[in-house]
Amino acid sequence: MTKLLSLKKGLSLAGETIADLKQAKINIPKNAQSVDVVQTANGTKYTSIYTFRNCDNYLMKRLKIDKDIQSGEEKLQARFYEYIDGVGENRKLSKVTKLNFGSDNKCKDAEFWDFYHPYYSDTVLFSRRSNSGVANNFPKTSDYIEDINGIKLRPISTAEYLETKQRMGRKHFVSAPWTIDESITSDVAVTDRIKECTVIGIIGEKGISLNHLNPNNKKNYDLAPIIETLKEQISKQGKDVKAFLLGSVEADERSNKQFWELKNALEQARIPISTYKTGDMVIKNIRAFLPPIMEFGKMVRNGRATPFSFVSGQHIICDGNEIKIANMVIDKELASGNRNAFDMLRKSFSILNNS
Repeated sequence: MTKLLSLKKGLSLAGETIADLKQAKINIPKNAQSVDVVQTANGTKYTSIYTFRNCDNYLMKRLKIDKDIQSGEEKLQARFYEYIDGVGENRKLSKVTKLNFGSDNKCKDAEFWDFYHPYYSDTVLFSRRSNSGVANNFPKTSDYIEDINGIKLRPISTAEYLETKQRMGRKHFVSAPWTIDESITSDVAVTDRIKECTVIGIIGEKGISLNHLNPNNKKNYDLAPIIETLKEQISKQGKDVKAFLLGSVEADERSNKQFWELKNALEQARIPISTYKTGDMVIKNIRAFLPPIMEFGKMVRNGRATPFSFVSGQHIICDGNEIKIANMVIDKELASGNRNAFDMLRKSFSILNNS
């Protein structure tokens, strides 16, 4: 039977309380304002729980220490809580980390929870990574389309994209300012926010060479050196090389011009090319999903939705001959129960064909 020995709630982190915590070798998290302390006994086990909160009374850290009264051995569980940036009481949980330490003070196992809050749904999406594997509740489809060049396109949720991007790390990511200098060659490559930009993937023996080009970056105005780099990538990827172009809108004149000039340059190399053009209508339809500007501002300020859920471009993960694609259209379709890959991709691109 568990016996309550002591209960102290809302202790201010100052003076005597800090001294007591230091004496007990309890680390106080940065910006913590108060702590609750609960001490219980059950048989030969003595348990202490320390719960730290910030100035908004948000849970920051929880320590549970189990001590065997006879042997003196201790086991510790630590949980750390993170929230979407914002203010006020509406902020949502973004991450929870749980670490278990044995009596030798070494971490025995760990769990990492990530939470994704779409602005258009009350359903909280999550992923859990631990020693036993990965689990999540992301809406998924086993369906995909395969084009005539053998490239598979699979729709995925933005939550799944963010989870994979985080797991892949920076070395697999093509980032801003989106010039040829940021291009990478890897077995797996990731990039996002593709709207007026053109992404060129060169697939072959060395995996994929991924290029993300912003037409409005002055470094990309002259396509000649870019085309030379693409030719080098094609040469290095071997005899069975293939390519795809993805992105671009017509409303941006530079965007449209860049897309077609790069396609023409790739055609000169006489390799199979797949073309996936986003187009104006898709972007217009995506904008229709966004909440009114005042409500949008409220959501951002109060941390009510995952910020990346408002990003309206295409987000892609390239792995071998497969491109996983996430965007707001696909998110909306998956949430509504649509599992038809062709239908989701048809709504995501104005041109979905090959040369």
